[in-house]
Amino acid sequence: MQLNITDKVTHHDLDEIRLGLNAFNSRFINIDEVKSIGVFVSNAQGKKLAGLTGSTSGNWLRIDMLWVSEAMRGQGVGSQLMQAAEEEARRRGCLYAQVDTVSFQARPFYEKLGYTLRFSLDHYPRHHQRHYLSKAL
Repeated sequence: MQLNITDKVTHHDLDEIRLGLNAFNSRFINIDEVKSIGVFVSNAQGKKLAGLTGSTSGNWLRIDMLWVSEAMRGQGVGSQLMQAAEEEARRRGCLYAQVDTVSFQARPFYEKLGYTLRFSLDHYPRHHQRHYLSKAL
C-alpha cells in the first residue's frame, strides 16, 4: 500500500474514486437515479452569465453551485434558476431540496425561497460560517 498526498487532483483521480464509491453505494441505493442538473443563462455569444449546477438523487435535489454575474444581479435571475431547477427536480420525482452556503454568500436569498436552516458550522472557513438548508418541494 502506498499513500500519496497531492494538491493536484486530476479528472482521472476523481473518476476512479467516483467509480469506487458508486460500486459501494449501488449495494444500498439505485445509483442510476443520480442525475446531474444544470440551468444556465448565456448571452448571444454563448458566454454564461449565470448558472446553477447540482444533482437529483432519489427524492432529493442537491444544489452544488449557484452563480449570477454582477451584470445580472438584482433582476431575479437567481430565483429563476432555482425555480427552474426545483421544477425539473419535481418532474424527476424529488420531494426535497438541499443547499449549503457560506455566511458571506446567500443564506437570506435561500430563506426567501422557502429554505430552512438545518445547521451551521462555525469557523468555516476561518471566521465565517457554513449554513446547510433544506426545503420540501
